[in-house]
Amino acid sequence: MENQSEVAISGSDQTTFSTLWSWTDAFAGGLQDRDIAAGDAVAIRLSNPRAFLVAFYGTLRNGCIPVTIPTEYDSPDITTVLRETEVNAYVTDKTPFLGILNRVDTVRVAITVDIDARMGIDLPSFLDNDGMNSAGSRTGIDIVRQSDADRGLIAYVGYDGGEPLGVSYSHSALTAAVDLGGSIVEGDAAPRHLGALPLSNPIELMYGANAAILEGGQYHPHTDWDPETTRSLLVTDGADRAFCSPRQYDTLRELEADVDDSVAVLETTGASLTRPEEAVDDRTGAAVRYRGSPETGLTHLVHPDADDSDTLSEVLPGVETRTLEEQSDGELSVSGPTTMDEYVARPSLTAETITTVDGTRWVRTDAFDRDETGVSRVGDQTESIYGRSRP
Repeated sequence: MENQSEVAISGSDQTTFSTLWSWTDAFAGGLQDRDIAAGDAVAIRLSNPRAFLVAFYGTLRNGCIPVTIPTEYDSPDITTVLRETEVNAYVTDKTPFLGILNRVDTVRVAITVDIDARMGIDLPSFLDNDGMNSAGSRTGIDIVRQSDADRGLIAYVGYDGGEPLGVSYSHSALTAAVDLGGSIVEGDAAPRHLGALPLSNPIELMYGANAAILEGGQYHPHTDWDPETTRSLLVTDGADRAFCSPRQYDTLRELEADVDDSVAVLETTGASLTRPEEAVDDRTGAAVRYRGSPETGLTHLVHPDADDSDTLSEVLPGVETRTLEEQSDGELSVSGPTTMDEYVARPSLTAETITTVDGTRWVRTDAFDRDETGVSRVGDQTESIYGRSRP
């Protein structure tokens, strides 16, 4: 990050890289002041994208594990999450939360954003410390050293049998998602990502906001979905790219918005991504589409001219797909750099979903390869996930 005066988070309240990394460092310092150390978990349940990213990066800066919680979860769901992940800090803008804390023994501090902080500490006060960096300067999101295989993120994405379902990712998966998501624009230009989906959505977080910021670009939060504003930002060059659900894309098309070169439609599964009622049977429009899930990350690129007979279309860089011998029904399995490590506290479900063959981990997808040809594609991929050539 060469120019710390550049804007990292745009919008009505712009935040430069220098300010973001200073807040990040102070958040990590606040954790250390409370003896929360590398490997501990920090839960983040926030609707404020700027505060979310400060907590997310500050948690990573301290070597801790961010645990992201959808804002749709109610108090019993949140209690389950905090217990399953044994979090030591809880960052929230939801009240009341005292009942939650009374049921979770591991939480040492509750950090509040935009709500009454009487039962916790508000974010500005939490950031009021000397931070981790004694030199007083910040040049990037350097973190307490963790191995590639260590947990880098736990994202809760929906439910399993009525209970919250968490997906665990390694640090290497976070890095791989940045590499793919950073190819938003051609050449050396820094990506400018319009955040139309919540950051609790792991695809939006990993491939969108995090990739844009760590590539030296901008993240423009716009999580209160407004198609008119979204169209305006995209057509006036306020942003280069936005992820949206099929339903959101259809709404933009109804406005006759010329945004096909700027929108990536996510044909994804998982409760926090595309909900069942948002599924689209007949693809319309000329935007590129991506397939995947929280378990696999993004795996396939569907070109605008593909029809419904194109089951898989193009496999993304580093991803391998195949049907395994025991999957006689043709169910597709995926191996790649952004696949999950496991489900949180669901060993049986993890065992049902992940299998290892000759040292390679394969994640079942519930999708089907109509051709049943085994490995669909292995090897180098010269095109970025957004359909643009890599330099």
